[in-house]
Amino acid sequence: MDLETIAAGLSGLGQVRLEAEACIRGKSPWVKCSNCQEVCPVNGIDLGTGRPGLTDCQRCGLCAVACPAGALEDPERTHSFFLARGREAIAAAGQAVFACNRSREEKRKDNWILAACLGAVAPEVMIALAVRGKVVFLYQQEECAACPWGKKGAGVFRASFERAQKALAAMNLPADRLVQRATVAPATSGSPAGGKATVPAAMGRREFFRSLIRGIRIPGVDPPPARATPLVSQRRSLILRQALQEARPEGGYPAGATLHLASLELAGPCYLCNICSRLCPTGALELDGGELKYTPARCNHCDLCLAVCPQHSLVRGADLTLEAIVKASTITLATAVEHHCAGCGETFQASTTATECLRCLFNHNLAGSVSGGGGA
Repeated sequence: MDLETIAAGLSGLGQVRLEAEACIRGKSPWVKCSNCQEVCPVNGIDLGTGRPGLTDCQRCGLCAVACPAGALEDPERTHSFFLARGREAIAAAGQAVFACNRSREEKRKDNWILAACLGAVAPEVMIALAVRGKVVFLYQQEECAACPWGKKGAGVFRASFERAQKALAAMNLPADRLVQRATVAPATSGSPAGGKATVPAAMGRREFFRSLIRGIRIPGVDPPPARATPLVSQRRSLILRQALQEARPEGGYPAGATLHLASLELAGPCYLCNICSRLCPTGALELDGGELKYTPARCNHCDLCLAVCPQHSLVRGADLTLEAIVKASTITLATAVEHHCAGCGETFQASTTATECLRCLFNHNLAGSVSGGGGA
């Protein structure tokens, strides 16, 4: 492998990684998700081709938190990286301290976990760490105001922090497990005995070498197969579920304990056409034996199913209970029953609220759109 090939392989290391196959915009033209573009502080994401294209990237990491499908990530500061480093710090000193790496150098400490932006730390990571111990974010509005990423970065951070706080309250964990401060208080008695020093939260060797080799192509050698999209999409939902399982009291969570994550409900007829379940990137929706089933613990809340349902029958409903996520409970959204079409009299199968077969329904919808267009 010559130097030119190595250089070509390393050329993308200065930006976040994009897994195009994981992006839900590529699964249907009806999907209009633009979360990544909305949070990018340098307007460096182009959606003109349907899927995201990186035209400018300063690796703030905000898009990786905003993307529900896990299609974007910083190869050196993944969600797993922040989780592992935070757990190391809690085990060593009783608390994990996150700081922006744009903070003034004289303020930095060796045991801080540095992020390009505090908004790059996902709420699921905050929750999982707070289950283990104290988590401190060094957040100063004046520093964010002076940062070119400040407005959007601060907005993403505050939204994630608030969501994590609400989750911890629902889990009945102390509010001081997750705090934001301008300065760091000394570690409490949670520090291990013997005065063991905090493990520096620098990038580990595994992350370093993975960031080097990812993307390198050797002539004559086929690259390994891409990771399955469901594994990418479930990463953060799995972190959340494991945190809820770890903190679950012996008798389970109260029935009224919920997360600020909406479930799915059926608000119209379902013909069990299998479009939503086939396109669902995490397998949260499945068509099984004439039933459309939903498993909230697998859901990444990308809302792809809402966009592709031909009848627009899927909607977001009540907040999910903690127990539904912990137990990976399955909800039956629709069951096929036999009907006689009110239009043509033919027999068809659909959910209980259906009155017409698909052919008659489509004909009525088409006639309505034509008459509506003619009267315009």
